[in-house]
Amino acid sequence: MADTLLIHFSPDNPATASWSLVNSTGELTSMITHGSLSDAAVIAEKHKSVVLLDNTSVYIGSTQLPIKNRQKLLRAIPFALEEQIADDVDDLHFVAGQPQQDASIPVAAIKKATLDSIIDTMNQAGIEPVAIIPDTLCLTAGNGSQWAILLHGEQANLQLNTFNGSEFDRDTLLIIITSLLQQESLKTPEKIILFTLDGEAEDDVTRALVEFLPDDIELIKVSYNTHPLVIYCGQYNNAMPLNLLQDAYKPKRKDNVEWKRWRLAASLAVIWIVLGLGSATTEYYDLKDKNKQLSIQIEKIYKSSFPRSKKIVNARVQMEQKLKELKGGGSTSEGTSMVALLTNSASALSSEKEINLQTISYRNNKMELELTGTNLQAIESLNKKINQSPLKSEIVSSSSEKDQVKGSIRVQKAGS
Repeated sequence: MADTLLIHFSPDNPATASWSLVNSTGELTSMITHGSLSDAAVIAEKHKSVVLLDNTSVYIGSTQLPIKNRQKLLRAIPFALEEQIADDVDDLHFVAGQPQQDASIPVAAIKKATLDSIIDTMNQAGIEPVAIIPDTLCLTAGNGSQWAILLHGEQANLQLNTFNGSEFDRDTLLIIITSLLQQESLKTPEKIILFTLDGEAEDDVTRALVEFLPDDIELIKVSYNTHPLVIYCGQYNNAMPLNLLQDAYKPKRKDNVEWKRWRLAASLAVIWIVLGLGSATTEYYDLKDKNKQLSIQIEKIYKSSFPRSKKIVNARVQMEQKLKELKGGGSTSEGTSMVALLTNSASALSSEKEINLQTISYRNNKMELELTGTNLQAIESLNKKINQSPLKSEIVSSSSEKDQVKGSIRVQKAGS
């Protein structure tokens, strides 16, 4: 499976972005690069793109509604969250995830104008993302027993569970953590993972957090190198249910990147196929005409070779049958042809050194051998050798003149 291009993007700074390739197991497979979107577009031509959006543009929350039909649910969510969101809900695009174990439905919302601007910026650079997801949901919080905090520049990302996260100014981190831990409806975490930039000196915010946290909450500090993408890459798939490119913003089906690369070659292949079919059709009719001419020639040869044959249905097949009969392969004369009789008696003839074959005649499925030899016993011995299955033989005549004998042996198929 081809790697995915992860692009970290902030609408407040659209001129630049950070990106890297990630494989199916959530590991970065290229260096993290910072630059313009047009630079990232070069890589996007060969890979599907996922945008990790700075969370300040996105509202993330949840609601509980007894509605199973998705379209009705999406229509009801804006009214259910109207009092929790400062913006006019008519100006927002909402997406909803699947109901959780506590029956809550995770929700993400973004201004339509903001999302339109992000998509337009990407498209102008030559990037067509398959997903746009909030970066805060790409941390390591689990089912609520573990929170995750990521400090990056002047910002702080806080993730309370898989579908609950927010971004705020770094200086307000301690105030927000204090407020959350005092909420009785919120489950107190067993541990908090704190991600800080490698080499960054501990500031007042992190020192205050360490001193404030109760002893029963374990604080685990993790340093990341260069950019938070090294953290996001392993978790971004968990945030896919809140992909902002859903419903009205669902990407239209387009040729995948591999098809774009091979479209010209495929077009040329189609042209060659069409031309090949035209050439094959022409060749077919040429061969058909030649076959007709050959059939006429075969029929002429058959008539001249077998003038007694009056009915010709298929000259080629009839010719093959006649030739087979002459070779002894026909059904009416199997094993009785001259060739068959001579073949079956060849070993016996070659074994008698004192016998010389003078002439061979063939008539009515019988073959007569005219022989000469030094004595009659040799002719009788030859007759015995021939007179074995599948042949039947008999001495027709024999005579002796001076020191030479002559004999004639008739050979036919046994049982005929």
